[in-house]
Amino acid sequence: MLLTIMGILGSTGVQGQVAEVLPEGGHRSTHEGVHGSTPIRVVGYGFYDYHYATDGVGGGALMADWRVSQTFSLGAGVEYASSNRIAAKLGGMATLLTTNKGQRLTLENSYLWRHYPSLDRQEFTSALQLGWRARHADLHLGLCNRYSAPLVQRSDGGMGTVLEPMNVMFAIEGWWNNQTIPQQWNVGLRWSNYHDFVIERVANWFFSAKGYYTLKDETALIAEVGVHPVGSLNLTASYDGWFMHLGAMRRF
Repeated sequence: MLLTIMGILGSTGVQGQVAEVLPEGGHRSTHEGVHGSTPIRVVGYGFYDYHYATDGVGGGALMADWRVSQTFSLGAGVEYASSNRIAAKLGGMATLLTTNKGQRLTLENSYLWRHYPSLDRQEFTSALQLGWRARHADLHLGLCNRYSAPLVQRSDGGMGTVLEPMNVMFAIEGWWNNQTIPQQWNVGLRWSNYHDFVIERVANWFFSAKGYYTLKDETALIAEVGVHPVGSLNLTASYDGWFMHLGAMRRF
């Protein structure tokens, strides 16, 4: 329902740079390497997370977005981790305003499902946020609700369903090159409490350095390395781990 409303809002938005979205707040957004007129874009990357309590966790993610119109896009993605975690994401982004300098105001609605078979738990998170893209910065602020439940209803007194209090989502990014126009490469810093397939409480944040390099118009290499809170099922410990993502983006 909300995605439909956003599509209507996007269709009435100011024409300009196209709206493009990938899971988790447009985290893999349009300035990251590939510009063009084709409507479908695919991102794939492998990742490695490490902290001293559980050693390393590896996995991979595959995401795609489809530009429905000049001001509205749909995105989806899946993730698998060797720690026996599976996640899936669906979202939509509408461009509400575009300035003549290429700056954009966006509204994004997303839904995240995370599955922990070994822990007999699954999570459902819905999020709504506003974004502002300037020449050298991205700002995002929104709210989300998370619902956690056992895979099978328990009768042994174990943890049942949990509806968490509403949570604030934020992201602040700074980029070296002007991101409102095509660039062959760019590097930046990101501070936030969410990533592509995980949303932490507002006090538990990620800090990372990221960048891309465009090989040609349709393909770019992407990389990110950073630190993040450590824990499971959003129960965060008092120490941090580090993570690394390496992958590629291609437009079809």
